[in-house]
Amino acid sequence: MLISVTGSTGFIGQYIVKRLLADGHTVRAFVRKGRSQALIDQNFPGAAERLQFHEGDLTQKESVSGFLKGADFLVHLASAHDHLGDEIMQAVNVAGTEHLVADAEENAAENFQFINVSSAVIGVPVYSYYRDSKRVQEKIVRGSSLRWASFRPTLVYGRGDYRHTAPLLRKCGAKKGSFWVYHEGLSKLNPVHVDDVVEAIVRCFTYDRGREDFRIFEIAGPEGISFNDFVDLTIAATGGGVKRRNIPRRWVERAILFKGLFRDVTKERRGAGYFSLHHDHDITAAREELKWEPRHYSQGVKDITKDDWWREDRSATGHTENLGI
Repeated sequence: MLISVTGSTGFIGQYIVKRLLADGHTVRAFVRKGRSQALIDQNFPGAAERLQFHEGDLTQKESVSGFLKGADFLVHLASAHDHLGDEIMQAVNVAGTEHLVADAEENAAENFQFINVSSAVIGVPVYSYYRDSKRVQEKIVRGSSLRWASFRPTLVYGRGDYRHTAPLLRKCGAKKGSFWVYHEGLSKLNPVHVDDVVEAIVRCFTYDRGREDFRIFEIAGPEGISFNDFVDLTIAATGGGVKRRNIPRRWVERAILFKGLFRDVTKERRGAGYFSLHHDHDITAAREELKWEPRHYSQGVKDITKDDWWREDRSATGHTENLGI
């Protein structure tokens, strides 16, 4: 099959491209100008024969045209996050998705399916423009004339993620010091290994019901774990000597209130609200319909700390562009 991929040079995107090539598919990667080398340098088996590139800019409709010509599936991973600003998130997450839908409706294969990889934050009742832009993105796909499936992964971790996973591992793996948690640490997280995210997506290609029906799949670990357990498991896996220390949320809120007398503390307020909520997601649909089973974080964090790849700080090199989906 011909499978198109956006966000192909990012953290999850590179795992997707590698797996699709290994499974014998032809991959057409949407890349910004000059970024194809990031995939070429990976030397994925099968890339020379079955990896194609389409250079363009999702914010420019004319440069998207033809990307989905003859494609059987699109795995839409590309996304802009809060640190890029509202205008860019609007242009990429919303307008970019509209451009892809238009191209698919005009050029894709007859039984084409749009696989949208969105975000679990869609359901989180804490305001952020990113969350709202991803909700709109999903609605655009669902409201189109295309067959679609939507995946909502939660906190994705894995080897090669130098933007999020590696800094966490280095912090937890320090020989001494404190890991400060600015709340009681009882709220639940549900991290999911990047290989498990990829496995869920590729199972959708042969999901017969998906040819007739439209589905939303929450993608997370098998069960939620408390933030404190998340930190403690990471410290243990990295062999760190740091001590987790919690500051009660009431004291954090008082500190934010005091800071608010002198400067804008909107970001801090949102962060405090976010970690007062549980992030334990229902993965029943993926389990029952895709026959998918993720690994627990206690195993996953051991898998990614078997060697020292994470000890090198490469966050400023642009080695990966983890879109945090």
